[in-house]
Amino acid sequence: MCKGQNDKEESITINELLSAISESEYPEYILEAISRIQEWMGEMIEKSDDDNDDIFSEIFGENFEDDPRGIDTLFERLEDLEEYADVVPNSKSSEGKADAVIVSIAPPDYESGLRMAIDYAAVFNRPTCKRVWIISDTFIFDDVVKFSAHVDALSEQGITLRYILVTPWGWVELPLSGMTAAKHSFLWRNGGLNDDKTVKK
Repeated sequence: MCKGQNDKEESITINELLSAISESEYPEYILEAISRIQEWMGEMIEKSDDDNDDIFSEIFGENFEDDPRGIDTLFERLEDLEEYADVVPNSKSSEGKADAVIVSIAPPDYESGLRMAIDYAAVFNRPTCKRVWIISDTFIFDDVVKFSAHVDALSEQGITLRYILVTPWGWVELPLSGMTAAKHSFLWRNGGLNDDKTVKK
């Protein structure tokens, strides 16, 4: 702990120090991925039919993948982030980086993003994977609970799974188990369609 005149402002806890050392704050490429996903979501909303009562049925409806504005467009915008992390799913084979980003936007079943992250970390990239970021537009507690033991087992092996719930208006990190809950979770960060951008660089 730092001592001196401004103890309250300058002191940090051991947990905060360890968090900083372990890069528990958000790397720049994750903030960039979130920003691009929010921008894409905003475009989907703006381009939707104003007369449609259910905007998201038009955005994420049956013909979603056939839409030129669809999910393929989003993955094209994320391609250059593969310099820093494997982006999954992707048409290219992954390079086996230590970090991976699972993009789970409008999935056919909502547990698929978490399942994909566990498979990627435990099976397909086990030798090198250290951290997997799941970026999704949906968080269903029942689905998460089914995999909490898997998340804890990976954590004990030194592989961290972190879950970002993203909307066009902001985002929040949610824990995937009691063991992985941390103070940076549950803090809503404005962004996307909001003018007030408070994401930490």
